Amino acid sequence: MLRIIALLLCLLAPAASWAQEASAPAHKTSVPQLLLKEYEASHPEKMILAFNKVAGQQPDFLEWAKHSPFLEGAKNSDKDAIISRETNRLQQAYASLDITQPLIVRAKINLDEYSTMQEMLTLNEFTPKTFFSYNIYGQKVAVIPQDIAKFHTIKLGSAEMEEILSKAGSNQVIAELLLKPAVADAKAPFVVEGTPYWLLLAQICEIRFWAKKEDKGELVWFYRADWYKPEADKALMDLKSGGF
Repeated sequence: MLRIIALLLCLLAPAASWAQEASAPAHKTSVPQLLLKEYEASHPEKMILAFNKVAGQQPDFLEWAKHSPFLEGAKNSDKDAIISRETNRLQQAYASLDITQPLIVRAKINLDEYSTMQEMLTLNEFTPKTFFSYNIYGQKVAVIPQDIAKFHTIKLGSAEMEEILSKAGSNQVIAELLLKPAVADAKAPFVVEGTPYWLLLAQICEIRFWAKKEDKGELVWFYRADWYKPEADKALMDLKSGGF
């Protein structure tokens, strides 16, 4: 654990200019929440590509292609063509990847630790040890949301908490995190419980809690960092108002 803290301090040092405020997160109400839509989680391939692009290194796409899931069950006569196709596709995906845009992480969150006396929700899924792991093409990456521990406790009034639970229909929601890639450590993988990971530190743009309603979700809680200004909001507002 001490090695993790030391490494994160090193990663954060050059990123001080974009460090978030230290105050507790608030439920943002100024954003047009009714216009927000759910996103699908970013594919592990995109996470791995983002790590390498932030690190400024070009992967061995031919070697990656040899680990392609498309090879599973393929005929031997087709494997060379698949490897060639996947090598080209991965090169193009790497070249076109825009690392200024957020990556999407989705995870189940439990809401059963709420203190009515303190009006505080505790989320054990968000701690200083929280990271999201991805494994594809023989490479493992851990995406670490910067300052995720700030969301270990969230101040919520009793009425608001009751409304969230009512909409959720249970004590569980889906947390959707929009994360902007920031710093990658490509010098050496970091070992967590015997597993080596390459570390990608990301800024938290938004956190959204969705209650699952049949085939779609209902937004029940929302946070947006003050510095994050997505163009999609303006486009949606223009569409709603009939502007161009």
